[in-house]
Amino acid sequence: MPPTALIGIVDDDAEFLAALSSLVRSLGCKVESFSSAELLIDRANLFDFACVISDIHMPRMDGLELTRILRRTAQELPIILMTGRGAPELEKKAYSCGARSVVTKPFGFDELATSLKEIGVLAG
Repeated sequence: MPPTALIGIVDDDAEFLAALSSLVRSLGCKVESFSSAELLIDRANLFDFACVISDIHMPRMDGLELTRILRRTAQELPIILMTGRGAPELEKKAYSCGARSVVTKPFGFDELATSLKEIGVLAG
């Protein structure tokens, strides 16, 4: 994928969403950010995205349910899920829903870059 890949980011925490968007842009990607899973799903064309990065713990629809829906509508879309509550059973659940990677908050530039490289969004 080219370094100008479009990444969709979903998180209900506005400050974290802005910070993560800035971090992803610093990796050379374009970003569209969403304050809820529903807003991402309502977007006209999910196939524009090279990847979606979503928080797991959100009100209304969580990241696990978002992943299940995306698996039905955009099967090949890589999904990275984030959590501030690292737990092996939660990580197992995320992978069983179809996530390609799980990162625990707080995470840094290198960890995110590694995850994006592993799923083929960044060269490397």
